[in-house]
Amino acid sequence: MDYIDLKKLSEMLNPPTANSSDSEDDLPKSSLVQLCKSKTGKDTKILTNESIKKIEKENKKKIELIESEEEKAKNIWQEEEIVAAPEAIDVISDTRVRPEYDVKYQQYVGTEDAFLQMGLKTPLTSSCEAMVIEVKMPGDRMPGICTDITDEAVDIRSPKYRLHVPFPHNVHKQMSKALWNSSTNILTVTVFLKREYDDINF
Repeated sequence: MDYIDLKKLSEMLNPPTANSSDSEDDLPKSSLVQLCKSKTGKDTKILTNESIKKIEKENKKKIELIESEEEKAKNIWQEEEIVAAPEAIDVISDTRVRPEYDVKYQQYVGTEDAFLQMGLKTPLTSSCEAMVIEVKMPGDRMPGICTDITDEAVDIRSPKYRLHVPFPHNVHKQMSKALWNSSTNILTVTVFLKREYDDINF
């Protein structure tokens, strides 16, 4: 019995209906609102993303989704655990352009780390002593740039740009330094981190 015979046999046993189709695109869309029996035996309404958007559009109100305790337990972190970095009001209301910037961590290694591998340092940021912020400021010149570094943030101002970057840890502001590259118009700010377990990590 070859493939054609099997196909004919399947059509005899399961005759195709007028609405049947092999294509998934032709299949009926799932209903926007479905009813199912919950564990308590009561009808529970299940809303899909499409139905939520439709209801929000009709009522012109945003629907707040409530997560169950099981879903909350699966989350990596909870919303109340996220601490937003405070930003000054003058930074938010400033109309100057926020420049592009990159943040890199810098680690100082010696012979025992590079060749002998006897040091306690690891590739993690916890073993890095400094944080380097490279700010791209095209069209600016060094005399017009002002850089203020506190224990918690760096604030860079110029006639064209304004950037406020909070630090993940406190820093030694007396040891910080800034370098301006006139050929690339990049300001490089290097700050040395001050953390609780630095004496152990280093």
